[in-house]
Amino acid sequence: MSLLSPLFLFALVGIALPVWLHRLQTNATEREKFSSIMFMEQSKQRIHIQRKLKYLLLMALRILFLVLLVLAFTKPVFFVTPEAAATEDTTHHVIVLDSSFSMREGDSFDQAVRIAQGLADDMGADDIASLYTASGTVETISALTADPAIIRGSLNNLEPDNGRLDIGAMVTALNSLITSSQANFIIHFISDYQQSGQAIRFADMVPDLINGRPVSLSIHQVKTEDVPNWSVVSVEITALDTVRVGLKNNTASEQSAEKTVTLAINDVTQQSLTQTFAAPADGINYLTFENVVFEEGDNRLDVSASPNDSLPEDDTRHTVFDNSPPVPVILLSADPESLAVTYITTALETAPRGYQVELKNINDFDPRILQRYPWIVIEDIGAINDSLAQNLQAYVDGGGSILAAVGELSLGQTSIPVGGQTIGGGLTFNRNTSYKVQRVNTSHPVLNGTVGWNNLAISRVLPIEADDNSNILINLTGNIPFLLERNIGLGRFLLLNTNLNNTWSDLPVKPVFVSFIAEAARHLSNEELLVKEQTVNSFLPLGQNGGNSGQVYNPSGERLLSLADTTQAQNIQLTETGYYRIVTLGRDVLVAVNPDARESDLSLMSTQALQNWETMVSGSAGNLELIDGVAVSSVEEEPVAIEIWRVLLILLALIVLTESLLGNRYLRFNTGNA
Repeated sequence: MSLLSPLFLFALVGIALPVWLHRLQTNATEREKFSSIMFMEQSKQRIHIQRKLKYLLLMALRILFLVLLVLAFTKPVFFVTPEAAATEDTTHHVIVLDSSFSMREGDSFDQAVRIAQGLADDMGADDIASLYTASGTVETISALTADPAIIRGSLNNLEPDNGRLDIGAMVTALNSLITSSQANFIIHFISDYQQSGQAIRFADMVPDLINGRPVSLSIHQVKTEDVPNWSVVSVEITALDTVRVGLKNNTASEQSAEKTVTLAINDVTQQSLTQTFAAPADGINYLTFENVVFEEGDNRLDVSASPNDSLPEDDTRHTVFDNSPPVPVILLSADPESLAVTYITTALETAPRGYQVELKNINDFDPRILQRYPWIVIEDIGAINDSLAQNLQAYVDGGGSILAAVGELSLGQTSIPVGGQTIGGGLTFNRNTSYKVQRVNTSHPVLNGTVGWNNLAISRVLPIEADDNSNILINLTGNIPFLLERNIGLGRFLLLNTNLNNTWSDLPVKPVFVSFIAEAARHLSNEELLVKEQTVNSFLPLGQNGGNSGQVYNPSGERLLSLADTTQAQNIQLTETGYYRIVTLGRDVLVAVNPDARESDLSLMSTQALQNWETMVSGSAGNLELIDGVAVSSVEEEPVAIEIWRVLLILLALIVLTESLLGNRYLRFNTGNA
């Protein structure tokens, strides 16, 4: 036994307190009526009081209470040798089952379970084992044990999931999961050994030496030949009434098959087409559904191919198509007839999402309607007055966003309204000056989908001085900011340092302008947070701008967030196939989740690759120091620590109850109520 906080033992001196209290006696004197004693002579009387301990059982309970209380604070820990103790003659069987999506093919997973049961049955008397499943993550199913029955029992309820297996990531996870032991390790990996699961670097598939002990790899293959497999790999809406579907032959040879492809929208079958597909190795065939009818808003598209093959789960693909009407967005301008208004309106209306521009004259704009819009566009930020600037500041602080450009009306300003960046001096604004884009932050969501910034011709900019609170996304020569972002409260302010009427730069007439406006709109309205088609085990970020994340429902209709979680930014892992529903204030969004397409490719690793893998793992222990032919390990079996302070708290509660009952009984005797 060991004490984690032994200094609390000094509190045991408190045991003297109940002993001292029990030595005190209070004698109740009885008064008798007597005649006058005024004629009696006064005398001195010596009184001897004998103090002795009374109520020994009660005192013992109180002393025991103090002792246990002190011990509870010292946190005693007992160290117990593990039941499955290992020696240098022990073999630790690390049994790993591939539970990824491809193991749903045929009876692959059932074969894997039978192989694992056989490994448990063949364990030696001194052997130990642990059981894991490997897919998107590695999970411990059964911890270290010497009992084969525990391993067999843990196999009964296992099922394959929808994740993808990366063998290199699996080996890395095993290095940290396997407990310390003096045993010799054998990793039994039971899998279909897809070629797509092999690590990019072969060295990543070799486990570390575990505590200096030898490690060997035992390969158990549930399939030895490639299995033909067709899958629905793509669903594209090429027009408002046209859907294009791609079917892939996931084999290394040319295959032909007759398939009936069915399109269902919102659980209603619309069309079915039968076609003979003759695809080359790893090739894709396409067919098109025309005259498709979509409802307004998010539409669930389920495309399935029949007859099913031995992996039927990838014969259906889920897709979401947003058929919502264009989203309204305010465009504030001091000149509604300007070319800038035309350029901005055209870019927004032709964006993939589609926006309906509501043009407002900045001079008579009613700021009370701002709260209806998640973001707005300002043609020239210099055109707003102080009153409107305050309203816009409050709008952004509360979660709204602004995309603003500068212009002729900004030249007389000393700072940028709302954004607050200082406008300095020292630049010459003549049309013969030429500025070039020097750096573009392509990692930012507004810019990672745009190209062509280096081809801009820029003749005029404002001498804006970016402060520490501004993030410069595009820099010009001379370290002049061209695109800046600033987070204000719960919202964002995005500033473009050029006008948009094609006089300061040719940005409005370049192709990059349309893609920039589309990405800026997605970013400022937070639409980039909800990519509507995802793969299993990916993460869905919600509420990253500090707003409500909303409630999330999985494909089974179960709520995934508590009430408190709905007000915080969340990362939701998508572990099921089907449709996740995200409900936020004013929005109801669907996200389709499908298995990783690489899991549908059932092509196997070559026999030579598997042999090389086994050889490399076995050779990794070749440099160990040997004594009498036995590998030496400096790591000893670690005992298991068992804390007992919780047990002590239970005993303390029982003692308090007993002491209370016993104390009340003695009190009745003292007061003569017994």
